[in-house]
Amino acid sequence: LESPNILSLAKSTSLPSAGLTFERMALATPLAVVLLLLGPYLAPVAGDDASPAVSLQELEALVADDECDATSAEGECALNAAQLRAKVQEHRAALKEPKEEEEAAGEDEAPFESSEESEDDDPELSSILEEPSWTAECFAYTGGTCTTSVCDEWRGATCRRAKCVCSGCAGADGKCYAQQNRLVARRFHLNNGKYGKYKMYFQRLSAFNQMKTTEMWSSLNMEQDLFDLYELPGEKDGKKAYFLASSKWPNSVVGFKATTGTAVSPFGTYAVDLGEKVSMFDAWGLASVMLHLCSSGPQSSYRGAIQIWAVVHGKKIWAYVHGGSWFVYGSLTQPGEGGYWIPD
Repeated sequence: LESPNILSLAKSTSLPSAGLTFERMALATPLAVVLLLLGPYLAPVAGDDASPAVSLQELEALVADDECDATSAEGECALNAAQLRAKVQEHRAALKEPKEEEEAAGEDEAPFESSEESEDDDPELSSILEEPSWTAECFAYTGGTCTTSVCDEWRGATCRRAKCVCSGCAGADGKCYAQQNRLVARRFHLNNGKYGKYKMYFQRLSAFNQMKTTEMWSSLNMEQDLFDLYELPGEKDGKKAYFLASSKWPNSVVGFKATTGTAVSPFGTYAVDLGEKVSMFDAWGLASVMLHLCSSGPQSSYRGAIQIWAVVHGKKIWAYVHGGSWFVYGSLTQPGEGGYWIPD
């Protein structure tokens, strides 16, 4: 029923069982109370299951009950109305019970738990999703590629963007290791053996990032002349390999490459960003930054000094300073005094 038709319907409808018309009921009970009583029975609530409507006899008894209360009548009228009201209340309670049971059952049920493992629970998947480390402390690239084939099993690496990458750190032998590179020494200077007042340093601004020497006081160099030395796990051709890194810029290490016409010397010593060694445009490979060190013998006049070298494309290159320039170059032969470096 729509609300505008309720009053007209009430005037033309009678309830024969009690001999009562809606007009007479309106005199005893306000219309608002009648509408309040009729509302729950006129239409089911949206979303509820369809349920049988209250019978006309039950509705008449409810109205009669209100009339009995209004006239203070007693006896059969009140008894009949009370019985039918109790019946309607039982009917309404029966409709509510299934919902209450459903809610109670829902409360008792355990919260939903997925049987599938999340990404965080899968260590292998998590290691793939994590960004690899490209620092001197831990460098994840093994040097292997997987463009046309899978990574060699002996590496223990995963193919990532056509590169064989470790979930841990790569060693000098191209294998993956769980441990990080070992810090051998930190925050030390490298003074040249031939030019004792000059020490190697990383340039802040440079067109080619070539390593250079300076006699400027260390306090004025803003830590650009401080080095950290890391030893990689494993060995290459029976020798240990090292990263000679900047204390100021941990991703920058010393490496060798060709000067490509920028100097008379064919090779130079450069500051290399380890992140760029993963690039497909890197032509010099990891061997150019995996350095080897050898110390001078006890009989040498440069006792305690070291020599720095690497094997690049089958050629041994030594870091040294030659006359007429304060840049650090690479020599294909033993460089003499200019190739000794004294740590302090």
